[in-house]
Amino acid sequence: MYLVERIGRVVIVAILICGMASCGKTGNLKWEKTDGALTLVEKGAPLGVLDIPEVDGITHKEMIETLDSSTFKITCVFKATEDLDSVLLQAGFNHLSASGFWMIPSVNYNGNAWGRGQEPKGAEENGRWRTVSFRRTPIPGAMYSEGTRYAIATWAEAPKSIKENFSCSLRPAESQTGHVYLWPEEEMPRTYSNRDHFEPGFRNTQPLKKGETIEFRIYVHISPIQAEHRAMRSFLDKAWELSPKPKVDIFPVEKLWELGIRYAKESIWAEDGDYKGFSIGLVLGQDGKWQQRPGWKYEIGWCGQNASYAISLLKDYQKNGSKESLEKGIATLDTWSRCGLPNGLFVTNYDHIMSGNPNGSIDACNLGTAAVNFFEACDVAKECGMERPEYERVAYAICDFVVSDQQDNGCYAKGWLPNGESIYREGTIGCFLVPAMIEAYRRSGEKKYLDSGLKAYNHYLAELKENGFTTAGALDTWCIDKESSISLLRSAIRFHRLTGSPKYIEDALAISYYLSTWLWHYDGIYPEGDDFSEYGYHTFGATSVSVQHNHLDPYALYWVPEWMELSELTGDSQWKEKAVAIWRNSNQLVSDGTLEIHGHLRPAGSQNEAYFECAWGDYSHRVNDWLVAWPGAFRLETIRRLEGFSSNPLSLPGFVR
Repeated sequence: MYLVERIGRVVIVAILICGMASCGKTGNLKWEKTDGALTLVEKGAPLGVLDIPEVDGITHKEMIETLDSSTFKITCVFKATEDLDSVLLQAGFNHLSASGFWMIPSVNYNGNAWGRGQEPKGAEENGRWRTVSFRRTPIPGAMYSEGTRYAIATWAEAPKSIKENFSCSLRPAESQTGHVYLWPEEEMPRTYSNRDHFEPGFRNTQPLKKGETIEFRIYVHISPIQAEHRAMRSFLDKAWELSPKPKVDIFPVEKLWELGIRYAKESIWAEDGDYKGFSIGLVLGQDGKWQQRPGWKYEIGWCGQNASYAISLLKDYQKNGSKESLEKGIATLDTWSRCGLPNGLFVTNYDHIMSGNPNGSIDACNLGTAAVNFFEACDVAKECGMERPEYERVAYAICDFVVSDQQDNGCYAKGWLPNGESIYREGTIGCFLVPAMIEAYRRSGEKKYLDSGLKAYNHYLAELKENGFTTAGALDTWCIDKESSISLLRSAIRFHRLTGSPKYIEDALAISYYLSTWLWHYDGIYPEGDDFSEYGYHTFGATSVSVQHNHLDPYALYWVPEWMELSELTGDSQWKEKAVAIWRNSNQLVSDGTLEIHGHLRPAGSQNEAYFECAWGDYSHRVNDWLVAWPGAFRLETIRRLEGFSSNPLSLPGFVR
């Protein structure tokens, strides 16, 4: 262990423990004192330097602890030698290499150059380095840079009090990359406050009394560079291993099922002219009462999830014998099964039919969801004694159209006009159609579906492995995101089931590590009176939406079964642990009919969509009041899928209270 103390401009260095363990694949890493600074070296070659700028009236000590052959914990203790009205403290690790790829997980992936959004681009603005609150990061203050020989990751311990809140700044330069931590919390030169919107930056002030101390506890992890950004796996493994894993009470699975079915039947069921199905969700009317959203309200997938809800109602009939569930499930599917177009496309938003809009766009996310769900609906309806071959015909027609429209490189479109004209093809979102192709092949044995699905899958997977990210899954954003990866993960697992090839397990791992860069590894601390404190919301296990939308939601519910299966396939318990964390996080604040938030009683089974963990939107209300349909649909669908899982994970202690 090393201890370094600086007072004013005088440097005093005391080496307490000089020996460092052998670092295996990373070689022999040692901390050495060079010109008064601590430098991390490997076989005499410097990899990085610990940089602590001097601050008048402040002394500091640094202690370095070796956790394993590639991970070090650096504790920086700052102490005031006089009363100070305000200070800015910094501690950084300068990676002595330019970066070919760098990342602040869930915030900035190599500069966020991809996409049409107006989220922060690059690492600086008008010549000033960006600083970002740790609250935006899924691993506190995590930063990652791939140099010429090594990848360096740094992160910090989560604050235990509001006073400890801090920020981070990743600074890729010509010959080095700075990983910098700052206290107190700030976001400069501007703060990204809503989608495509900035406000003036903020810098919190914090006085220090003489003798008062502030500590930074920073982890530095080193791993050799590997192709396809594989080096980040080592850091993500370590970060998860070291993270506390708090538990939060949720309703038992049986209760969550009951509440989800109630919300579908009691609150969002809609009969509107020829339409029978589900509303996209509830909003507060001018009278302060909940009402179904009056516009853009009926959708097959994405936020509306009509087909998924309908299948869950059919399953509820099988479970509980509810004829109402059967009737409403079949009515919904019958309504939507009439939305197919002569060319094989499908009207994914019923609002287009009701408005008579002949040119309403059709997106790959909704279209792929429709095809997969109609295949399943055909089978479940038959199990319920209802023959509905038209459901399967709708799904096949979608697949046939997409096969005919596929580009030579494997890319599907992102969206189409009803006449079949492609509107745009950028992004990973076309991969939402691959699971449908796999199912079409499994059912029919027709090789055209397998060939098309494989070609598309390989195209989208290659982009992830080359770029280090996937793109444009969320329909209201056009950027790097997490949602686009779920179709890749689901496809990898299904290809493995189909072929047994270990290649697809390796693919699933590559996708899952990327998804882990969006997963909250800690519970944020919020002041008394804040929504999160008042209503008991915990951030651990949540995921951020995208670099264009910096807030949390329960979308990761959708891939819980895949991570349970991946854990079983690999023997790696982290995927099961992460799946349980997501499950528990995503089932917070589900109303049992008695939950009151912001003075409004929420209907049974309802849950809001967004949680504003950072300076985002109206974060005076961190829990929003949009009771959208999709979280309940995903919850029910996840329960359906896990009940058929070989080890019945719903019986595991982590899944229930």
